[in-house]
Amino acid sequence: MFATLSSSNRKMVPRLPRELQFDDKIPIYWANGDVFKSRFFDAFSTTLPEGEKFFIVSLRQFKDELKSPELQQAFKDFVRQEGAHGMLHNAYNARLHRQGVDVPAIDAFLKKFFALHTRVLSPRMQITLTACAEHMTASMAHSLLDKGSDLMGGADERVRALYFWHAAEEIEHKSVAFEIMRDVAKVGYIPRVAMMLYISVLFNALVFPILEHVLRIDGCTRRERARYWTQGLWWLFKPTRGGFFRDLGGHYLAWFRPGFEPWAAGKLEGYDAWLRSYEAHGDALAAGEATYAELAKAA
Repeated sequence: MFATLSSSNRKMVPRLPRELQFDDKIPIYWANGDVFKSRFFDAFSTTLPEGEKFFIVSLRQFKDELKSPELQQAFKDFVRQEGAHGMLHNAYNARLHRQGVDVPAIDAFLKKFFALHTRVLSPRMQITLTACAEHMTASMAHSLLDKGSDLMGGADERVRALYFWHAAEEIEHKSVAFEIMRDVAKVGYIPRVAMMLYISVLFNALVFPILEHVLRIDGCTRRERARYWTQGLWWLFKPTRGGFFRDLGGHYLAWFRPGFEPWAAGKLEGYDAWLRSYEAHGDALAAGEATYAELAKAA
């Protein structure tokens, strides 16, 4: 069972689903017509290419200190997977740029933002930031594949396939940065908790202004934006089932246990369903639809 193994004991298979084409036939509000949810994930997508580059660089600083062949291979697979994520989200973000979203300006800001962190933070703190970010994305990935029918119900099949594929690979390599942080960089409990609190605030501080920019580009009036934000913030933060952060909270909060181990947290049924579907079809789009059907049936 995958949950009992570290990623360095597993074979990760980097996949770049070239069959996914993000043309303008995808509805602007692809998440079943939900304006806020569609644009929240779109805003998140714009942060990923530069974020993935930072993650790769932070791990590469420890490349020569990786002693075990298993961890060396896990590092190589991590780099290939994260590179593939950046490429596909760049392709997706090109669609947003055609809609008027100022993706080049967002990229330029994020380059400066991550360059600042590279200058200010030591390599140990950079890998800690990366490990925290990877835990957050793994929490989102587990929630997405565990609650797929709730998060992606009625979504455009191409966007759903993108996020299911990305989530599966985030789960596959979710312990790599953590293992390097803990076992190679020797970062202790207090620094990793402090960095998690920092990046938890940082996530919304980056995504929310981009989301507001996108809503303005859409031509939403001030009153419409106020309504979308009111409804959207309730979806994000409501303390009952269906609240985005509430549903991933269990996995996220596991980080704060002193003896936290990445593979001790997170259900794998959704990931296993996606992997079976991908191996059967060899196509991320078909795998996404088959996985969605299985998750919806189990919901």
